[in-house]
Amino acid sequence: MKTLMLEISEPGFVRRMRIYLAEMFPLPIRFASSLLMYGSFAAILRRMQGWPDATVSFHTLAGILSVFLVLLMLRLMDELKDKVVDYRLFRDRPLPSGKVLERDIRLSLWLVTGLFLMLNMAIGRAFWMAVIVILYAYLMFKFFFVPQLLKRNLLLTLATHNPIIPLLLLFLVALLADENKRGLSDLHWLPILLLIAQYWSMSFAWEIARKIRAAEEENEYVTYSRIFGRWGAVGTAAAAQTIALGLGLSFCVSLSLSVFYVLILCAGYVIVAAAYVRFLVSPNSRTSKLRPFAEMFLLSAMAAGFVEQFVRFHP
Repeated sequence: MKTLMLEISEPGFVRRMRIYLAEMFPLPIRFASSLLMYGSFAAILRRMQGWPDATVSFHTLAGILSVFLVLLMLRLMDELKDKVVDYRLFRDRPLPSGKVLERDIRLSLWLVTGLFLMLNMAIGRAFWMAVIVILYAYLMFKFFFVPQLLKRNLLLTLATHNPIIPLLLLFLVALLADENKRGLSDLHWLPILLLIAQYWSMSFAWEIARKIRAAEEENEYVTYSRIFGRWGAVGTAAAAQTIALGLGLSFCVSLSLSVFYVLILCAGYVIVAAAYVRFLVSPNSRTSKLRPFAEMFLLSAMAAGFVEQFVRFHP
């Protein structure tokens, strides 16, 4: 503990991490997206299970902060896992450029992990799920102890790393069940699994979309457009987002959601679809920037769920 405090108080640590976070994990934006993710998922889950509407509680705060801390933890882990590639191809990023030190990232990772576990120790029955999320995240961080294999195979990395998202969502289910004094065996699991599938498919599509390049941009950095081709990569992301759209529309019917849910969800889908068409018709370094559009669809789906709880208050 004494060593940890000395490292935190080291001159420049806070300044360097502020620079890092501003560039790689802007706190206001990431906190807002964490609130949106928790709030939207919780709103639809409550409707599915027939639970009371949202209230401000310790569980609510713990849910929002838990999402935020897990996302930050994954960002810090990626910084360390990708350091070799970043030093070679992205030297303007904080770690290769020297704006932040590797020991700053490692220390911050331990701090975030500790905060996440301490926060959820008070939750009760959901704590075991929080531990599972942390254990899986650290297995990912170690590339499941076969780093040379996973670093060479982007698809295998995707298959082993992407499940962290449904695990995080299962943690939120356990958290909300604890808040409503329900055991996991009391829940209606089919609609819950479909809701998790919706969020997972959107996350999967984002992961694909952020690693699509035009032919002129391809280099030694492995992308999905290099593996599947331009049409195959875009088609994979679009298929996952279409599944998410279909699930959202099915929730609208089964849960009697409002027209606002449909409009917001469909608007996000139309925007990302238009970006895909533009890139396929005219592939270049400008049209290949698909990540913001995939994020827009993800945010639109979460905004649709988040808004729905207020529509329910004021029909």
